[in-house]
Amino acid sequence: MTNEIILYNKQDSRETNATTLPIFAPQKTTSMHLRPRHLFSLLLLILPCFCYAQTDKLPTFPQDFTGKWAGELQIFGPSGVRQTVPMELHILPITDTSYTYTIIYGEDKVAGKRDYYIVQGPDGPHHWICDEKNTILLDGYYLGSTYQSVFTIGGTYLMSSVEHRGDHLVYAIFSGKEAPVRTTGETKHDGEDIPAVNSYKVSGYQRSILRQLTE
Repeated sequence: MTNEIILYNKQDSRETNATTLPIFAPQKTTSMHLRPRHLFSLLLLILPCFCYAQTDKLPTFPQDFTGKWAGELQIFGPSGVRQTVPMELHILPITDTSYTYTIIYGEDKVAGKRDYYIVQGPDGPHHWICDEKNTILLDGYYLGSTYQSVFTIGGTYLMSSVEHRGDHLVYAIFSGKEAPVRTTGETKHDGEDIPAVNSYKVSGYQRSILRQLTE
């Protein structure tokens, strides 16, 4: 995981900036009547409850992700694709609660190998921990059809995800600096207390479409 930072930063150290914008910020209401924007927010929260029963059964992680997957990793800058390198992801069972999580970058499969593994976490079947075998543990969570984790290192945040899409996986990393580029809110508006909201720059993006290798 931390090696992906090195892979991207070799291109341009200026490209490491940012973090995430909260999707929902609670608002203080002074009346029992909901305003139109509050009704809209409430609808967004309860709509998935009605839709859930109609969706197909989701893949199981990591069982349905197991195998050896390969594709081309594209590294993006503001002007488009800056670099493309071969990539492989191997997720193979060790026990019922532990799996390999091996990432290989480039043509040299020895020098480019990142040999990690994932183990079941304590927060439930959706919680898995990536052990980088160097004292670093990265907590990841499986929601929807995507295994994802968010972590910081050296003032840089990274959001890593692996999404199951039928016959292929989509591996992606967003990155940037932890320091916000803008803070707004933290005032009163129309009689309401508006919370402070930080905005962050996304300056790094890597993506790979991975298809299962046949032995």
